[in-house]
Amino acid sequence: MQEITVVGCGVMGGSIINALLNANIKVTIVDINKNAAEKFISRGAKYYASLDEAGDNDCILVNLPNHKIASGVLSNANKDRLNGKMLINTTTSSPEEVSAMDQLAKDMGMMHLDAKIENYPGDIGSDKAYLIYSGCRQVFDAARNVLEAIGKAVYLGPDIIGASVIDIAVLDVHFGAIATLAESVAYCIKYKYSVESFIEQAKEILPIMLAGNYRAFSDECSNYTGSFEDASECTLRIETTAMKTILDSMHSAGVKTPCGDSILDLFRKGIESGNSSKNVVAIVNELM
Repeated sequence: MQEITVVGCGVMGGSIINALLNANIKVTIVDINKNAAEKFISRGAKYYASLDEAGDNDCILVNLPNHKIASGVLSNANKDRLNGKMLINTTTSSPEEVSAMDQLAKDMGMMHLDAKIENYPGDIGSDKAYLIYSGCRQVFDAARNVLEAIGKAVYLGPDIIGASVIDIAVLDVHFGAIATLAESVAYCIKYKYSVESFIEQAKEILPIMLAGNYRAFSDECSNYTGSFEDASECTLRIETTAMKTILDSMHSAGVKTPCGDSILDLFRKGIESGNSSKNVVAIVNELM
């Protein structure tokens, strides 16, 4: 594929357009703000204010602030002009919104591939960019060179909501890590200990710990029934004791721990439910 239409020229959309132009792919930009597109127009990109004005490229990539705006742009476009075209939607959205977009695409006669971007805009077009896709395999294969110009392209399967489910689940872990990382940095600052040194060690230690977490959740929750076997290590009781010790130390240093407090509360609820001897992953029951 040598040409594509990109709807949205914001921070992420602009990064995508930049990567595509760097890969010598011809880009038609659709955005209500021409000023945002000027730097790409000077590099050869075409510009239009609406989809109905844009050319007849076979593939349309959408990157807009939210589902409401993205679906509005498509639903307000001329259906005959979109019929038979490929849609790649990179807009952040929930599984329900993705399903709604898929139905809209079908109503417009379009082939739909949902995409989720798992990196910051500055990494687009580099080996750090990682995107997951679900939905129409035909679109994924036809646009493969375009997708790989943006970043590593991973196809999850035909279930249209797959990428969205993974995206939201991973982002929940991501933002949880930001919040608890802030608590940990505050703790180091309180003790006048090098934050740089803490970060260096966290990079070494956390992958080891997380590998065990991944293994435990995968082993015990892949065929979830709500029941768990007794654990030989890392029981919920032991982890709860450890968490309380951690929080006691942070509190004595004067650090507020809203995230850590919530974790301890979740652990205690798991114990109250009779899972003290189970692996800590049994806390998933408290969230269902």
